[in-house]
Amino acid sequence: MKQTPLMLIFLMGLLSSCASKQICTRSITTSEPEAQALVTASQKAHGSFAFDRIKDLSVRYEGKWASIGPRFQPVLVDSKFRGASEERIILSPRIIAQSHTGPGGVKKVLRSPGQIAIAYNGTATDDDETEQAAALVADAYALFLHGPFYFQQSGTVFAMNGESLVDQALCDEVLAILRPGLGMAEEDRVILHIDRSSKLLRRVRLTLNGLDSTRGAEVDVTFRDFKKIDGVLWPTDFDERIRSPFKLHAHHWNLLGLESNRGLSTRDLKLVQWTRKAAKPSAAITH
Repeated sequence: MKQTPLMLIFLMGLLSSCASKQICTRSITTSEPEAQALVTASQKAHGSFAFDRIKDLSVRYEGKWASIGPRFQPVLVDSKFRGASEERIILSPRIIAQSHTGPGGVKKVLRSPGQIAIAYNGTATDDDETEQAAALVADAYALFLHGPFYFQQSGTVFAMNGESLVDQALCDEVLAILRPGLGMAEEDRVILHIDRSSKLLRRVRLTLNGLDSTRGAEVDVTFRDFKKIDGVLWPTDFDERIRSPFKLHAHHWNLLGLESNRGLSTRDLKLVQWTRKAAKPSAAITH
């Protein structure tokens, strides 16, 4: 009698015992005024006036993966390279340059509208799945950092989605529909958990439609600490959990450095080699 692999038994158990309500899939074509107003209030609570003056960002992250993540989604996680990272973001049009480091060496990513380029230890790659995963990661991390400001992009539709508790804080939920979605996705859906009292964004739950192997899956990221820098209240502690098709902790990381308005341009963010202006480490956050 053929034996069922242990990992398959484990995942089948999780699927049967931890199924959870998924993000609403109904068609929504226009924003509800109450939902739009809540997102605007959250942007104001995070410092929209100051954010509007930011042209570029330089940030530094460091994190640790849970053991299941690299096994379940090895291409997306890319744990041999994605440990710590320096990232540079030009806000409009959004250009994202990432330099990841890990036991395997250095992974460089350059993400621009409709395009993605990747190099491992100085050698470019054009593997389709690797490109899809990198584009999804780049866009998702911009969403996590920018919080409610990410949803200023055109084509986003908002609807009320109920209420929930996040770390004992009562939150109003807003469903945001992104078209296009994250990475190469045509559409993604995000639930914003907005603190009813402070209007801070406490959590996002999102679909991952930009990669074939994650289509139908959902994760959430909870923001547990915030730091005001240059007039904006930024999340500094990020905790990610898989929510569908099963529930499990995935990743925890921290924002260790952030500064704005270095005056970066596309000339500073070549795939393999950044200019000195871009390569300078991000200013450390003081706690």
